[in-house]
Amino acid sequence: MGKASSAKKIKRVQQAGVSRAAGQRRAFGYPALIGGIIIVGILLVFFARQSIVSSDEVAPTTDDSWHVAFGLNVCGEFQDQLENVTKDTTGIHIHDDGLIAVHPKNAESAGTNATFGKFAESVGLTVTDTAITLPDGTIKTNGDKCEDQDGRVALVVWPPQANENTEPRVITQNINTTPFTEDGQIFELVFNSRDAENELPPSVSKLSDPDTNEPADPASSATTTTAPGETTTVPAETTTTAGG
Repeated sequence: MGKASSAKKIKRVQQAGVSRAAGQRRAFGYPALIGGIIIVGILLVFFARQSIVSSDEVAPTTDDSWHVAFGLNVCGEFQDQLENVTKDTTGIHIHDDGLIAVHPKNAESAGTNATFGKFAESVGLTVTDTAITLPDGTIKTNGDKCEDQDGRVALVVWPPQANENTEPRVITQNINTTPFTEDGQIFELVFNSRDAENELPPSVSKLSDPDTNEPADPASSATTTTAPGETTTVPAETTTTAGG
């Protein structure tokens, strides 16, 4: 009897573990949670892949040739036109008409990599969010005075075909990483008081007929070797012709 009784108890325990009352629902909560996590994960991967676009697929591409008006404004006065000071390796530089040429040479300067900072480097500007160092060494730092007002560094950006009534975007953070996004934009690097009126730079008038001639890379002195370990610097020659 003892063995039979034990067997019945075991059977009852097993049946109690798998049986349910009439109308009782199965426990779907945990499987549903796991399924939901899997679905969310799949969707996140899908959207992440959709958002990852290589630089050469986002304008400006290496096939684009854009022109962007530029001005440098210090305390309300537009400065003289800047010149290229480094050999062009990016395709982002200034032309003789004062326009920024944006025609990327490679993926490192295309798409979202076509940034104001690359242009600034090409013309000898050192720009941070709090200071500008001009090519001549002049430094303007946030808080320096423009007359009796505290000055600040800002990058002012207008859309293509803007006029004096168009409200610009004023950028004071991450200035160097600001990308060029459209042909015909207007960029102005400003050191002025916060309340100063932003004026369109003079080079805007050139956008209707931009200079497409590529400027020469900055001239470098030619060197000739006269003996092992010795070099002689030869200045670039200048030829003057009658009437020239």
